[in-house]
Amino acid sequence: MLGPLVASVVLAYASALRAFDPGLGDAQAARLAERVVAEADATHLDARLVVALVAVESSWRPSAVSRAGARGLGQLMPRTAAALGVDAGDPGANLHGAVAYLAAQLARYDGVPRIERYARAIAAYNAGPAAVARYGGVPPYAETRSEVRRVLDLWRRLCGG
Repeated sequence: MLGPLVASVVLAYASALRAFDPGLGDAQAARLAERVVAEADATHLDARLVVALVAVESSWRPSAVSRAGARGLGQLMPRTAAALGVDAGDPGANLHGAVAYLAAQLARYDGVPRIERYARAIAAYNAGPAAVARYGGVPPYAETRSEVRRVLDLWRRLCGG
C-alpha cells in the first residue's frame, strides 16, 4: 500500500507517461509510474531523468523497436538486455534494465559536475561508454548529441525549469 504522498507522485507520473504515450491505459500507466519511482529510488536516481530518458528513447511505448533492434521502453539492445539479465520485451524488466544501465553510466562519471555527468551518462547510454571515453565526453555523433540535448531539455522541463 502506497502512502498518500507517494500515491500522489505516482498519479502525477502516470499522467505524464500517458501524455508521452496516449495509448497507455490508466492501469498500465500507474504500474509503470510506480515502477519508475521505485526503480529510481532504489538506485538513488532522479526519477525525472529516467522519465525523460525513456520518453526520448521510446515515447513510453512498451512495444517500441528501433531499426537497430533496440527494444522496449528503454530501447535496450539484445546484448545489453542479456548482460543486464532482463527480458527486453517485458516492460517492467526493461525499465529495471534501463535504470540499472543508466545508474551504471552515472556511476562511471561520478565526480564530474552534475550536468556534464548527466550528458556523459546519456551519451554512454546511447553510443556506449567506449565512445564517450574515446572523445573525452559526448561523441560528435549527430544522433547522440541530439539524444543528450533532448533528454536534458525534457529533464529540465520536468524539473520546472
